[in-house]
Amino acid sequence: MSELIREIVEVTAWIAGDEENPQLTVEAEGLAPTAGWSNVRLDPHVYITPPEDGVQDFDLVGDRPTDAAEALTEVEAAWEGPLADWCIGVRVHAVDNMIEDELFEPWDEDEDASEAA
Repeated sequence: MSELIREIVEVTAWIAGDEENPQLTVEAEGLAPTAGWSNVRLDPHVYITPPEDGVQDFDLVGDRPTDAAEALTEVEAAWEGPLADWCIGVRVHAVDNMIEDELFEPWDEDEDASEAA
């Protein structure tokens, strides 16, 4: 049975693709309470109504081994999927903390540079 990882260490999110087909990619690194976790992944929260803050939540989860000694172990996971038009950032949850990362559209940066010229 899957459960939350102990702690998030780092979250990185970015937009790939183009304006017509933007793709959201999220990577997270965390610490599991024991060695031997399997199926570590980012599970996105599913919304009926988009969240007011525009932040897509994810849980960093995995399958705990049945018998393993307590020892913090590094784990990582990634998720990729279509970017919702309301999404301005991501938030990844663990047992002890959460980390947010704001999104910036890569094509907006190019437009800003050309307008300044």
